[in-house]
Amino acid sequence: MATTTNSSQQTGVVRSQGPSQTAKLTQRVIRNLLWAVLYIVISLIFLIPFIWMIFGSVRDESEIFKYLYPFGWHTFFPVHWTLTHYLDVLGLTPAGKLADLHFGLNIFNSFFVSTAVVVSSLVFNTMGAYFFARLPFPHKNLLFVYVIATLLVPLEVTMVPLYIVVRSLHLQDTYWSMIVPWFASPFVIFSLIQFMRDIPYDLDEAALIDGAGYFTILWKVIVPNATAGLVTNALLEFQFIWNLFFWPLIAVNNPRIQVLQVAISGTLSQTQQYWGRTFAGASLASVPVILIFLIFQRYYVAGVATTGIKG
Repeated sequence: MATTTNSSQQTGVVRSQGPSQTAKLTQRVIRNLLWAVLYIVISLIFLIPFIWMIFGSVRDESEIFKYLYPFGWHTFFPVHWTLTHYLDVLGLTPAGKLADLHFGLNIFNSFFVSTAVVVSSLVFNTMGAYFFARLPFPHKNLLFVYVIATLLVPLEVTMVPLYIVVRSLHLQDTYWSMIVPWFASPFVIFSLIQFMRDIPYDLDEAALIDGAGYFTILWKVIVPNATAGLVTNALLEFQFIWNLFFWPLIAVNNPRIQVLQVAISGTLSQTQQYWGRTFAGASLASVPVILIFLIFQRYYVAGVATTGIKG
């Protein structure tokens, strides 16, 4: 009789737990669906303008804005497909040559300037971050506050004095005018400091005991252990320089060494707006950045994921 009673109680417990587990499973499924819908909506918000721009670059100029309203299939997909806009901006058509468009050269200029800035920036900023993160020095924190304070100064405020310095050095209208001002970056220094502080100090002490100097420790010990941080900052710096518009517009007048972002603005004028060429140029400008991020994606994700992790 007691056994029967216990069995009934256990059955009752199992039955009472069943609906609870089912409710939890249902809540988990609903929560995952809501997150999925939210992610899809956010993705569409960012992707729809980009997709419209790409398809706008391969359709006739007359139909770019023709099918915006009412919204339909041809809002995105062209009626007449064409590569004329790409041929124009690359200077491969009579109209492109007449407009003096040579986006192929402008892409090279942007890539050269961005790569040169990234390489030089990593060299100088890595040494600066190593100083603040690992080396003892009197009043180092005060100097660090000064470096961080420069982040609060808007770029537009420094444009005029920066141009005066560049002109005094006779660097205006050259590649150097777009490279030298960005050798040092307080943001990159601050970011690299966070990575270097996470590296155990025992490695420095062991290297010092073996007779290594500070410079050797930096390049042989610190840099290999901060690869994710270096790649992350290199990607961010490359994107920043690649998208620069205002400073190259001021510092360079020669169209043969001008960067792509400024060249794209040349497709628009007060009398005529070639939106097809603008979209084609913007699409070409997006390709190198997307490819570089895809190639180094795992380093970027690792760098972002490990930022701020202590111990």
